[in-house]
Amino acid sequence: MTGTEHPLVTDYLATIEREASFLPTGRREELLADLREHLAVAVGDEQDAKTVRTALERLGSPTAIVAAAREEEPETATTATTEPKTQPRTRTVATAVLLGVSGIATLANPLVGLAVIAVGLGLLWTSDVWEQRTKTLATTLTLGTSFAFLLGMFLLAARFGPTELLLLLAVGIALPATAAVRLFRTAPQPAAA
Repeated sequence: MTGTEHPLVTDYLATIEREASFLPTGRREELLADLREHLAVAVGDEQDAKTVRTALERLGSPTAIVAAAREEEPETATTATTEPKTQPRTRTVATAVLLGVSGIATLANPLVGLAVIAVGLGLLWTSDVWEQRTKTLATTLTLGTSFAFLLGMFLLAARFGPTELLLLLAVGIALPATAAVRLFRTAPQPAAA
């Protein structure tokens, strides 16, 4: 039996491994490998408990070693892997619904429609739930169709026949609704209790 297989050493390393569970697997394994290598040199084939204890004391307590490893670990790496993106479910639903009904709101009253769009987009862009790509798509669908709808209704209504106006209406309602569906589908689902 080598010194690194001594019960005191295996307990010491097991404690460090348990306390360092917050570290990414690769970093934790690297830390343990470094400690094993150091202990192999410091302890050698020594089986005397007093010599092994002395080597472990020189190395430092498991708590101190883990604390030093925590300080070396970048802040974003530990928080990004342990804390999922969260926001109240009601805010996620409100954002999607506001953007989804923006076409109908604009049809009913252009000023109300613009207010609904402004609040919906404000909620969307201040949220950390959706990725940049999803936010951009939802914004494009909402703004593009609403402005096209307004432009068609107010500037070109005289040139459009009933079929064109109905088509413009359908698009003005369908595309913001598509944005809402996309937001619902890409939002993280709450964890089941």
